[in-house]
Amino acid sequence: MRLDDLKDMNLKLPQRTAPGSLSFNTTPAAITKWLDDLPLLNTGKSQQLIDGALEQINAVNIPTDNRQQTLELFTPAVMCVTDALKKKFLDKQLPLKGNNQIYATQALELCNKMAAGYRILVEDLQGKTAELPQLTIALHRALRYLSEILLTSYRIYMQYPAGLWKTINELYAVADANNLSQQTVTDITLKEAAESSIETVYKQILLLSLACPYRLRQGEIHLAYNTLVNWAGASQLHRAGDGNTYGLFSVNLLSDNPPSYRTLENGNTTDANTRILDTKNMSAQIRESLDNDKTPNFDTLQRLMLAWGDMPKRQFARHPQDAPVKLIIGLSAIHQLVLDPCIEEPEADDSIKDKHYLQDPTFETSTSINTGNRYGSSFKQRVDPSASHLKGAYAAENKNTTRIESWKIADISAGGYCLLWDSDEISCARVGELVAMIENEQLDPDKWQLGTIRRMKFTEERGLELGVQLLSPGARAIWVYPCKEGVNSGDKMQGILLPEIKAIKVEASLLLPSLPFRTGSMATVEDSELTNTVSLTRQLENSGSFAQYHFTTV
Repeated sequence: MRLDDLKDMNLKLPQRTAPGSLSFNTTPAAITKWLDDLPLLNTGKSQQLIDGALEQINAVNIPTDNRQQTLELFTPAVMCVTDALKKKFLDKQLPLKGNNQIYATQALELCNKMAAGYRILVEDLQGKTAELPQLTIALHRALRYLSEILLTSYRIYMQYPAGLWKTINELYAVADANNLSQQTVTDITLKEAAESSIETVYKQILLLSLACPYRLRQGEIHLAYNTLVNWAGASQLHRAGDGNTYGLFSVNLLSDNPPSYRTLENGNTTDANTRILDTKNMSAQIRESLDNDKTPNFDTLQRLMLAWGDMPKRQFARHPQDAPVKLIIGLSAIHQLVLDPCIEEPEADDSIKDKHYLQDPTFETSTSINTGNRYGSSFKQRVDPSASHLKGAYAAENKNTTRIESWKIADISAGGYCLLWDSDEISCARVGELVAMIENEQLDPDKWQLGTIRRMKFTEERGLELGVQLLSPGARAIWVYPCKEGVNSGDKMQGILLPEIKAIKVEASLLLPSLPFRTGSMATVEDSELTNTVSLTRQLENSGSFAQYHFTTV
C-alpha cells in the first residue's frame, strides 16, 4: 500500500480458517523463541518478519487465550520496530517521498495488524460473561493501536483512513455496553507500563482530534497526545439525555466521524448513541499548569486550552480563488529577499571581507545587504551558493537558504489564506513557520503579505494544503543585538518589526529568533533609520521557528 492510499487502508477483519500444518506456530514457547531470534537492529528485516507473522496469525482461528498471549508477546517487538521506523520519516520534508513514504506505510501497517488481532479477540469474546477481564484488555489494546494510526496520520499531515473513526467509536460502544469502559488495565504499549482505562484512551483520542492537530507542528501533536495521558481523565463523557449534559463537544458512537462542536449538530445530540464530552474540569487543570512559570511548552498548552474550550469563528465567508502565489519561508529568507531586497555587488578583488560573513553565518555567499533602500524597484538574484568556493558546515545537505516556493490560492478569509501545493517536489513548509506571500511572478515587494503557517494537511485529492494566518502589515527588517547584563553582546541577529496600528489598537511587536530571547530580555534594535535599546515585555507567541514580543523602548 502506498502512503497516497492511506485513506483506503483495509480496516476490515480477515476471514479466518482452521490452522494447518504450515500455519504459524502460536504456542508460547515457539513464539518466544521466534521473537528472541528477531534481528531488531535490522529494522527493515524485522519489520518484514513481524508483518508477515501477524498476517498469518490473524488469518487463522486459534483459542482466545492463545491469541491474547501471542499478541501480548509481540507487543515489545512491534513497538520497538515502529519507534525505529518513525525516526526515519518524522520531521522530514512534506509530502513524504521515496523511502520516507515506505517507512511511514510500514509503521502504520504494523499498528493496523496488531489492532486487527485484538479486534478479532473482541469479536471472539463478546457474549462470554466469564471472559470480561480478557475483553477489557482486548478493547483497550485495539484502541491504543488505532490511536497510533490516527496520531501518525496527524504527524505527517495525511488524511486518516476511511472507517477509522467508525472502528474507534464501535470499540468504545462495546466497552460501554458491557460496563467495561472505566475498568483499568496495565498499558504495556507505553515506554513505562502504567494503569489506564478504555474510557481514558478513548477520551485521549477524542481530545487529540479536537486539538486541531493539522494546525500544530509535529512535535506539538506528539506533546498534545502524551499530555492527554494524564489530562484526559479530568474530562467527562455523558450520555445524551442523562440530565447532566454540559459540554461543548459531542460524538456519535455509530458514526465514522470524529467529535465536533455540539452547536454544529443542529441540536441533534439527544440520540442514545451520542456522547457529550465535557472539558470544563480539564481546562481548569491545564490553567493551573499554565499559572506555573516553570511549565514547559507554555505557548502550546495555552493554544490547546483554547482548542478544548471556545470555538473560533471565521470573520467572513471564504471566496474561492485560483491564482499562483510565491511563498518565501522562514524569518531569515524573508529578511533577506522581501524586506531588504537590494544586494550590493561583490567586491572586484578576491580578498575576503569579514563583514560579508557576519551577514551570512553559513559562509555560503560573500554578498552584503544594503539597508538604505528597503523597497527597491526589483529583486536582484543572490549569488548562487553552489558557485561559492567557500562552503561551511551548514551547507552539508546542499540546501538553498533562500526558500521561494510556488503555491496556488485555494480560498481567502478575513484572517488568512488556504494554499495548495500541486508540485511533485517536497516543500519546506512547516506549521509555525513565518512566510511572506507575493501574488505575482515578479516578486513585487509592494504587494507582499506576512503570515504564519497555522495548519497543514495532505490529501490525495487536494495535495498538500496550508492554512496561513496574516500578520500586521507594514513590516520592516531590523537587526537585533541581545544585551547581556545591560551590555550589547555584539551578536547580530535578523528580526522583523511589526509597527503599531493605532486605528485598531494593535501594539508594535518584534518577530525574533526563538533563542536566545525571552520576556524581560534587553536588546538593541537597529534599522536603516535609528538604533534603540528595548525591553521585551510580553511574549505573544513562540512557534519554535520564531517568537513574537511586545516591547518598550528603554
